[in-house]
Amino acid sequence: MNKERFHKEISEIEVPKKEIFNAIDKGLEKGSKEKVPKRKSKVKLFSGVASIAVTLFLAAGLVFAPISYALSYIPLLGSIYDNVGLQIGHELLESNLITQLNQQATSNGVDITITSAYYDGNIIGITFNAKGDKVSMDSIGDRGPETGYNFHLFDGEEQNQWSSTMTELKETEDGYIASIEFYNPNANLAKNYTLPLTFTYITGAKGLWKFDVPVEQIPSETIYSEVKTELEGQGYSLQMESVVKGKATTILNYKTTLPLAGKKDNIRLTVFDNEGNSLSKFHANVLTTEVNGRSVEKDKQELFSSKISDDAKYVTIQPEIVKSDKDIVNSLDHSNPFIVESSRFDYAIKVNDVQQKGEQLILDYHIQNVNTNSIRKDMIQNFAEFIMIIKSDNIQRKENGELDMEKMLKHKTRSDQANSLNDGNLHYQSIFNIKDPDKFDYRDYSIVVPFGTLSANEEPIEMEPIKVELE
Repeated sequence: MNKERFHKEISEIEVPKKEIFNAIDKGLEKGSKEKVPKRKSKVKLFSGVASIAVTLFLAAGLVFAPISYALSYIPLLGSIYDNVGLQIGHELLESNLITQLNQQATSNGVDITITSAYYDGNIIGITFNAKGDKVSMDSIGDRGPETGYNFHLFDGEEQNQWSSTMTELKETEDGYIASIEFYNPNANLAKNYTLPLTFTYITGAKGLWKFDVPVEQIPSETIYSEVKTELEGQGYSLQMESVVKGKATTILNYKTTLPLAGKKDNIRLTVFDNEGNSLSKFHANVLTTEVNGRSVEKDKQELFSSKISDDAKYVTIQPEIVKSDKDIVNSLDHSNPFIVESSRFDYAIKVNDVQQKGEQLILDYHIQNVNTNSIRKDMIQNFAEFIMIIKSDNIQRKENGELDMEKMLKHKTRSDQANSLNDGNLHYQSIFNIKDPDKFDYRDYSIVVPFGTLSANEEPIEMEPIKVELE
């Protein structure tokens, strides 16, 4: 099967687009808040912060490494990338853009050799080989990471780590091999760079294997553009600045404007060329944020883990606004019934009754103004399960008046049960266990209602697409 036919058949596979993009958005949002990538790995891919979206795409069948065919011009690297190469590395190898290396370090009876490296767009990738009597995936068990190895960059400090995607060690006739791709969050990294990489663990063997890996950024082409789209009268706009065509990746530089009330909203991009080829999402990075009166301006740089076809004449960018919502806190010291409303949507819960029965607090309520045709039943159930209570004295706010959810987290109590009463009216009861029922007074408490759980499943709002000419 040739590459064109392969990609054509892949593009015809039906996938749950809405659910995948929602999961990706959540993953990227979570990743942007992480200080350190959580390295779990497997070809089976295992990813750090920026690669959550990649893993989701892989699971959905949306991203496929190019089919490996005869790589006779670099037989050793061809074998490595055929076994453990990541998508970008595969693409660059086919274009003969991988730098072959032979950097070796020895510690605790184990030799590690960096065998190749590449630097395209904001991605730096390496492959390595590990040999020694102590190197065996069979010796890991429950004592180490599934990849079989640990590493860090720079000085090892958490805040200095880059996110990464890695493969697990794979046994060959000449030791074990694996590959790692690092996402560089610094938009202005030098084109000639030395990556300080230290391995600290290989299949049970601890040590220090230090490398300074030389990489040279593969030349790219930059197309400048000032094309703009906006949602008239609602304060949303997107203006392109440039498209950077790498050999295996693509970078979009652009500016978004959001209304102040929607400062946590996201403008999500889908990009495809005039031949219908879509770019694979990878990582969106906010470079700067500036509040101007009633709007929030963000300079963004978004990396896509696929290249623009050499034959493409233009790309179409389809922006979609994904509105966010926030948790609402409301005191239980009310006469029943009472309403708790979302700050940005029509969602609400009507609290019918609050009762203490022995060691249980029972909250009876209806969820209102939810379109069950667009939000699935399991999502509504998840919303109900995360309605929590907190002692009102423990409610904490930031200087700007917003709830400080991080400081409140340890004080919140989640229900042990959130039961649907199945009367067709989104009628639920949340049951909370009480530790000291004799001293408990529910009027001293508030409920925390996670309306963001519902808004995350709303259909995004499409803006007018924009076209960037490439010629």
